[in-house]
Amino acid sequence: MNSNRFLLGDLRVPSLLLSLTLAAPLALAQEMPARKAGLWQLSMAVTGAPAQNIRQCIDEKTDKQMQQLGQGMDRSACSRNEWRQDGDRYIGESECRFGPSTTTTRAVFQGDFNKSYKGEIEGRIDPPMGGMSQTRTTITARWDGACPAGWKPGDMEMPGGMGRINVNDFPAGRAARGG
Repeated sequence: MNSNRFLLGDLRVPSLLLSLTLAAPLALAQEMPARKAGLWQLSMAVTGAPAQNIRQCIDEKTDKQMQQLGQGMDRSACSRNEWRQDGDRYIGESECRFGPSTTTTRAVFQGDFNKSYKGEIEGRIDPPMGGMSQTRTTITARWDGACPAGWKPGDMEMPGGMGRINVNDFPAGRAARGG
């Protein structure tokens, strides 16, 4: 089965992808701190959906690639894209156009990125997209040690029994690593 179709066929994934799409422009202006290599447990709560738990295996290269995937959108779509650091907090604000809608996003990430971090992402969509005019995503992540046996950098265990994928298997992942 084509893993792209499998992922997009799950109704929980579009809300997760919409949330990540809203956050993606925020990665353009400044890189977030690198996360410690190994297994990361992420819990993502998105407006109107149950919390999703994801496990990610990363190394330094894959962590950078994942940031580049977030940066893969057309930069010309954003009229505003600003990051600033305030102590241990990274605050990003953007305004981007997706089709007929303008998305205004504010994100605050905080933590040491070696053990744990938390992100709050709020977005306003005008006119609403897919019936959504506002979204709020909370991401809580913690480092959980070495990646399990048989896992390789880029592996992600998706929620709801969707299985494990590797971000490098998708066209954008191959492009980010130069392949």
